[in-house]
Amino acid sequence: MITVGVAGAGSIGAGLIRLLHTSPAARNLRLKTVLVRDAAKQRPELPAGTPLTVCPAELTDDPQIDVVVELLGGVDEPFGIVSRALSQGKAVVTANKNLLAERGPEIFALAAERRLPLGYEASVCAGMPIIRTLQEALRVDRITALEGIVNGTSNYLLTRMSEERASYAQCLADAQRLGLAEPDPAYDVSGQDAACKAGILATLAFGAYVDCHRIPTSGIGSIALEDVHQAEAMGYRIKLVAALGRPASGRVAAEVAAVLLPRHHPLASIRMECNAVRIESEGLGETLLAGRGAGPEPTSVSLLADLLDIAEGRARIPTAEHPFIASVADFEDRQAVASRYYLRLAVADRPGTLAQVAGFFASQGISLASVLQPEVPDLAGSSLVPLILTTHTTDRRRLDLVLATLAAAGWGRSVVLRIREH
Repeated sequence: MITVGVAGAGSIGAGLIRLLHTSPAARNLRLKTVLVRDAAKQRPELPAGTPLTVCPAELTDDPQIDVVVELLGGVDEPFGIVSRALSQGKAVVTANKNLLAERGPEIFALAAERRLPLGYEASVCAGMPIIRTLQEALRVDRITALEGIVNGTSNYLLTRMSEERASYAQCLADAQRLGLAEPDPAYDVSGQDAACKAGILATLAFGAYVDCHRIPTSGIGSIALEDVHQAEAMGYRIKLVAALGRPASGRVAAEVAAVLLPRHHPLASIRMECNAVRIESEGLGETLLAGRGAGPEPTSVSLLADLLDIAEGRARIPTAEHPFIASVADFEDRQAVASRYYLRLAVADRPGTLAQVAGFFASQGISLASVLQPEVPDLAGSSLVPLILTTHTTDRRRLDLVLATLAAAGWGRSVVLRIREH
């Protein structure tokens, strides 16, 4: 019998606690204590008699507890609990992506020093077993690239905009009402959540710690219904993609951004809040995982699986060669990567504007593939109108010089999306 302590009784913590009480697979797991911030709060979602405490030491220092499950969220408080639990000889399971992305090297080093298992399958893509795939199924293969839709909120918004022709604002309001988006959705729609998960996946895929704060990141907040329409008219769908690669240089090429994917691309058909990750490796070629990437139920399933691995002696114990410990990854310069681009510009509404814009691009050696100036209704005296362009292959550094020229001329903000050809 393995005795478990759980830190956190929010939606995910409550889901795991219910599973510990109801799943036949959990018959050899005993829940002893649940750490909460307010023990007086009514918690009808928890089974009657669930033992609560507000004292972290009742988890981390209790000699009867074998495993601590950390589900608090954030970084500093969870780090204190996880590091204390490990130092007291307890195994740890966590779903906290932020904790691993920012303090992973310290946590894994402590787990390796104490020779204790650390389960974290639920930290990325919830119930979809991407971490097991990278650590076990592909452990003898060399992974060369990985790309994924790893944020369900953003994918829900883009799917609704595409399929229902609903505005970004309306889709976001619906997502918040359904609990798919937080009251402050910035962490999801800015791409930060995806970048955090991308750092964990890149670390495991490429064998060295990838600092998520160094990954170039942009979100979907500037994308309008017009962009979705135009992309689809050209045979693409817009998706927020975490793209990771290992070029011949050995450095990590990483980016989180909204991109135009061809309709036939495996990730283009991923709908609503689902996640998917596509892996390229030398031995197996292409591997695709897709499934429910968020929510209490799939997350709880992954947490319980990690607990069972520990209880049954199958859990992996980090060593000094673990990717979070072994070394720190160097980054490739993404600005030099050649690509095509889609742009929606706000330009001056006057004769000669098209020629002027084309001249700006020509001055940087960028060839335009298409130009569209949509008809617009009366803009109540606005001096700026939309202009939609696609480029032939160029690098982002040249494109940024054009955008800087436009900004210096006093023209409006731009939407810039990479176009994937395959």
